Amino acid sequence: MRNLITLAARYSLALLLASSSAACLRSTTVIDLKADGSGTIVQETAVSSQALGMLQGLAASNAAGQKGEKPPQLFGEEQARKAAETMGVKFVSGESIKSGDLEGYRARFAFDNIEKVTVKMDQSTESLASGADTRKPPFGFGFTKGATASVLTIQMPEQAPTSQLPIPGAGGGTDAEKAQAAQALAMMKAMMRGLFVDVAMTVDGRIIKSNAPYVEGSRVTLMQIDFDKLLADDAALAKLQNAKDIKSLAAVPGLKVVAEPRITIEFGR
Repeated sequence: MRNLITLAARYSLALLLASSSAACLRSTTVIDLKADGSGTIVQETAVSSQALGMLQGLAASNAAGQKGEKPPQLFGEEQARKAAETMGVKFVSGESIKSGDLEGYRARFAFDNIEKVTVKMDQSTESLASGADTRKPPFGFGFTKGATASVLTIQMPEQAPTSQLPIPGAGGGTDAEKAQAAQALAMMKAMMRGLFVDVAMTVDGRIIKSNAPYVEGSRVTLMQIDFDKLLADDAALAKLQNAKDIKSLAAVPGLKVVAEPRITIEFGR
């Protein structure tokens, strides 16, 4: 039986970074697929200036304990090229990005065959923390090119138990326990504020048929978490706390969850 996962568990690294830095993190991945199975990937990762300073200090501290090691760069071409190797794609270009208080990097990649590409849920955030779990299963892709339409299949990553959610419960029956739970929830809201993660697929053409739950034109959202929306709704938090499986998260504001283990997208002109 497949384990069940929540969106937050899939992005455990992003949550860890948000909770450790008490600041904003924004990560987006867009895979653009052409009719012949080739395509491009654009990944953006950005954090607030406060978080960036804390992460750089942490990286420098970790490197200081290793003789001859220089502090690793958090964003840049070197990290993008390493990511390209793990994804099975080619690094094309990249540039630093800054928007308001957010600083980060935008990387562009290209591939000739989607079936050879591996993209993990937290691909774009792994370089932000040492010791990231590189064993996390990636998306798996299958592709069939037809005369008038092409079919893409996406094997969703293996799912983990909903118990991995870092959401404080309602607390026990005593006033002290309820107060403690309320304090923990308030701290979590402060730490997660501004966290946004999105993984999407776009296809070159019209989507003819798909079992994906979130389709807008030629774009399919595979995973999205917007903690500002989530934390603004106490009812949504209650649903998240009481979730029994991934399907029960479908109606939670701020979350876009794909419960199907395999997504099929048929598209053409």
